[in-house]
Amino acid sequence: MENEEKRRLLSFVRKNEVAKTALLIVLLICISYGSWSALKIALRTEYPVLVVVSGSMVPTLETGDLIVVRGVNPREITVGTIIVFHSPRDYETLIVHRVYGLEQKGDEIYFRTKGDYNPRPDDWIIPANYVIGVFIARIPYVGVIVMRLREPFGMGVIVILILVLVIYMFIEAGSRQRKEKSAELQEKRAIWQALYK
Repeated sequence: MENEEKRRLLSFVRKNEVAKTALLIVLLICISYGSWSALKIALRTEYPVLVVVSGSMVPTLETGDLIVVRGVNPREITVGTIIVFHSPRDYETLIVHRVYGLEQKGDEIYFRTKGDYNPRPDDWIIPANYVIGVFIARIPYVGVIVMRLREPFGMGVIVILILVLVIYMFIEAGSRQRKEKSAELQEKRAIWQALYK
């Protein structure tokens, strides 16, 4: 019985364009989430890929660069390393700056940071548990696309594109069905004409 249900489901998906597209979308979502999870595990951090949104690290990192971050034991971080950390002023905000100095208070390590473009060091010290990881690579300007897609206009464009795709699928499926019915009618006419000649 189970095999019969699987066969019916597969037959439905093969014949139905909307079902094929929905299945493809689900697969793409699963692949993207799976890839993101794999990156998190491989790079040992919650935020393996980020977009630079300020100019504080120019010329090393430009606004719109996509950066790759690797989790690291804070004791391995040295002066000069570029780190990603939670802002001491707003924990939800992530900052990418270079380590300017190290401090140890008891067993705890703290980092003094500075943006390469900034004239002075930051006026805070970062506890080790605020550090997300260290910068290991960048892809120039790719993050600009991500930044634009996060804006209301970018979200609107995505929604419109999805709607256009869905409408196109329905029109295409309807057109194909009409062609199939037309071909079927022509075939029946041809058969009737052949029989009555």
